[in-house]
Amino acid sequence: MLAPTPLATGSFVTVDIETTGCRPGTSSILEIGAARIQHGAIVDTFTTLVRPTEPIPAVVERLTGITETMVSRAPSVSDAVSRFAAFTEDAVIVAHNHRFDLGFLDFEAERALGAPFPRPVLDTLCLARRLHPEITRNNLRELARFYDVSTVPNHRALPDALATAEILLCMLPELQAEGIVTAGDTARLCGIAECSDLAAKLPLATHMPPGPGVYLFRGEYGSVIYVGRARDLRSKVRSHFYAADVVTDSPAALAESVEHIECVSQLDAEILEARLRYRYRPDFNRNTTNPRIPIFIHLDTASPYPTVQVTKRRYRTGETLGPLTSQWAATTVADTLSRVYGLRQCRRTVADCRAHRCRLREQGRCDGPTLFSEGVEAYRVRVDRCLQVLRGDDAYFRTHLQTMRDRSARGEEYEQAAYYRDALRALDRTSAGLAMASRARGLGVSVVIEGTTEAVTLSILVNGWRFTTLRLSATEIAQKATRATLDRTLQRAVQRTSANPPITPKRLEEMAIIDAYRQQHAPLIVQVGDDIPAAVSEIMSATRRLFRIPRRHHGDVSAG
Repeated sequence: MLAPTPLATGSFVTVDIETTGCRPGTSSILEIGAARIQHGAIVDTFTTLVRPTEPIPAVVERLTGITETMVSRAPSVSDAVSRFAAFTEDAVIVAHNHRFDLGFLDFEAERALGAPFPRPVLDTLCLARRLHPEITRNNLRELARFYDVSTVPNHRALPDALATAEILLCMLPELQAEGIVTAGDTARLCGIAECSDLAAKLPLATHMPPGPGVYLFRGEYGSVIYVGRARDLRSKVRSHFYAADVVTDSPAALAESVEHIECVSQLDAEILEARLRYRYRPDFNRNTTNPRIPIFIHLDTASPYPTVQVTKRRYRTGETLGPLTSQWAATTVADTLSRVYGLRQCRRTVADCRAHRCRLREQGRCDGPTLFSEGVEAYRVRVDRCLQVLRGDDAYFRTHLQTMRDRSARGEEYEQAAYYRDALRALDRTSAGLAMASRARGLGVSVVIEGTTEAVTLSILVNGWRFTTLRLSATEIAQKATRATLDRTLQRAVQRTSANPPITPKRLEEMAIIDAYRQQHAPLIVQVGDDIPAAVSEIMSATRRLFRIPRRHHGDVSAG
């Protein structure tokens, strides 16, 4: 245990590395440099070039001066990390921005030695922010200038490690003046005092691939406690175990295992994440305990005097608009429309309204008798104006609300001003929901095609939500069975559309995800009409183009 190591007499090793990129396991370490501190003085150094597993990018070569020739006979990364581990024995590791350096070193140590480097690890970047908040820039060069150390950082591992060591030695008296005398105390000042337990769990993420996908943290007894999505599974999952401020009840702290599902398509990953959250309701995921219930605005246009109603079901008669996600917004808009256009708010039938007394009438809020005297045609004009707003033509209605808000504010009628302000907010939210629902219905049956030259994902949509997904490789695309499977799947999707399936909370969430994805990424979408064989041919041609199959083979189902 290194936490009790005294600052004045203990052993510390400052380290810096140069790499070909920023992603451990994908990018390579090029150089490791380190300086050992004992009894408050630098007593030894360590440096080695490392033979990378990928070419050195030109920008890295210009920055560091390290060339392919220099590293052609350098030791492998496993040998270099093993030698560095021996150099750091019984010492506390110190780095400037430790999450970068230790991210690479831990990953390679897990592969070569079976475990990450011991904790705690100290960070001169964190220390500079705590000790000198007045410094606006805390990079290594600026700190070296601030502390006036002799070594100038130059993007080579050993000089940068020596500069870090000299900076640390300048910080030691400042730390001791604050009553901080051990490595554990210093780690607490950095906010990483309890990172030892998290670092011990880093091997859970060693097997993660570098590509996109979804991951699940499982806690005690195998229960799913967190579901996440990442463009780089390895980097994202490992980042959970480098938390700047460790929380004992975080998903990383409680994780006993980590699973992952690779995804070629980003849309596939987003929907899969949503479905897994909906299935498991993990404790550490937000917005999973209360799924959004579909809300609809309904007018029974078959009635002579319909009212604007907010409902949680889609009626087969009349005009039903939605789905929406906000009960508050829908209710506010319905109430405001009824007020502005003078629609009935009572749900009684005309006969019942005429025959019985009601609470609204007693409160003087029932306009039934006046509206009945105007006649059905006049009331229909009011209803048509209301429907016009709900169908997207809300310019006049919006202007009226803005005018009433401003007039109420000038007249110091602040409650009325707040009412119209909230009505405008609700209108924005409702209009966005209705527009999303309209775009979803316009899709009908459609197929989103995404992929690479190695794999493709066909997300088959029904009215904006995902009906099913086909994940195919280049070999499968070339098989006749794939074409038959796609044909059968589209036939089932068209039948499902005809059945007008209900909008469930899960489907509503998927509709929102897919709509946002379409707006942001504009993926390739093929509409499926009445001619399903033609749609199948178009989809197969598009997937073959993703796999870069020559054009002369696009229509050949047996092309390899």
